[in-house]
This record gives sequence, structure tokens and C-alpha cells, in this order.
Amino acid sequence: MEIAIPSSALANERDEKIKAYKLGMIARALAIFRIERIFIYRDPLLDDTDFISEILEYLETPQYLRKHLFPIKATLRHAGILPPLKIPSHKPKTLKIDDVREGIIVKVAPDGTAWVDIGLDALALFKGKAKKGARVTVRICSKKPLVVEEAEPQDYWGYKVKRIELENLLQRKDAVIASRKGRIPSPNEVPSKGLLIFGSPVEGVQEIAKRLNLSLEGVDVWNMFPNQGTETVRLEEAIMGSLALVNYLRYVEGGMK
Repeated sequence: MEIAIPSSALANERDEKIKAYKLGMIARALAIFRIERIFIYRDPLLDDTDFISEILEYLETPQYLRKHLFPIKATLRHAGILPPLKIPSHKPKTLKIDDVREGIIVKVAPDGTAWVDIGLDALALFKGKAKKGARVTVRICSKKPLVVEEAEPQDYWGYKVKRIELENLLQRKDAVIASRKGRIPSPNEVPSKGLLIFGSPVEGVQEIAKRLNLSLEGVDVWNMFPNQGTETVRLEEAIMGSLALVNYLRYVEGGMK
């Protein structure tokens, strides 16, 4: 499952601490429901793409790798209030043979021998070739000496953040717009769709598309909160609620897809 939000997703907020906190709630929703990819589509009305991307990527990165990937900067000064994701790729310091962990190549010798930081006191020898600064997923081959090799995770490993134009998203056959102006989908429809597109706190996807002269022909629109009791549903609430519904229906309709 994938979701998309606009670069104007934080249009109602001026306080960067509140902005960061809301992104933390979105990141938690992505992790809870095993979202593989979140798209940020450009809205010329307000382009907060850099800020949104950095916070979401920071949270997805294991804590021990952040020092390598995220230099100290103003956009991350409220990182301390962000909720940890605690996904399988965020490993503790305890170590077992065959454990799979994330790492950063921090040293490469002239002969190509590489060492990787996997969040322990010592660097691990990397079996293979890699460039300095590369982020790698590795398996523990031995503890003494500490040796690792490249591996594929067998569990949910986090989400990727991608930048995109709304026009490209609307061309996908599995795309659905989440909006109170849409229809209520039947339970058996939900598992067949793979991308939920959300609007901003100021405008729905329809209004953003109209302003950008984009056609919505052929794109389904679902109301995920029928008979809502509040005047509006905030973006972080819409994402959490929609993904909870999709997650449930994918199970009762025959397993996750």
C-alpha cells in the first residue's frame, strides 16, 4: 500500500514544533500499517517538500545511523519530540548471528575493503564492494571478528519517501482520492486499490487538481469517513483512519495484498 500527500500538507501550521509533531503522527501511521512508500506531490500554493521529506526520512532511519545521514540543522531542532517508530530495522545493540541490520559504509581501503557502522562499538568488515557513505542492509556472519554481508530484509523494513507531480499519480490505475465528496466504497473494492491520495488541510485533491488544470477522469474518489461528527478531519487523522480501514478490509477479504 502507498499513500500520497501534498507539499502543502502543513498549510494550517506556523509553529515548526507542531509541524514536526504532525509529521511524527503520519510517520507512525505509515509504520503501523506497513506502508512501503509515501509520495509528496508538489503544490505550488505551498512547497514544504524539503521539510516534510527530511522529517519523515529522519524518523524512518535507525537512530544509530542518523549522525551519518542528518547533519545538525534547524529543521531537525524539534527531533526530540518525535515519536520513535520502533520498526524491525531499528535494532538494539544486542547482536546475534544471522541478524539483519541497517548500516552505513564509513571506511573503504585502497584495495576496496570496506567497513560498516551497524550501531555497535566496533565497525564491521563488509564482505563485498561498496562506496563510502552508502546505506546497506546486512546480515551478521560472525561476531568475533565482526563480519557482515549484504542481505535482504525478511520483515517490514520501513517506508521510502518519493517526490512526484500530482499528474503522474493521477495516471495510476490503482489510485484513489480520499475525500468526503466521494462515494462510500464497498468492502470488496478496497483490497484492489494500492494508492490513496490525500489533499491538504485547505483544499481537497479535487481543488488542487483543478487549480493545476489536471483532469480527474477515471480516478475513483472514496469517502472514508461517512457521517463524520466533526466539521473537518485533519490530515493525520484521515491517514490513520483510512489506513486502519484498508488494513482491516484487506484481512477480512482474503488476506493482505
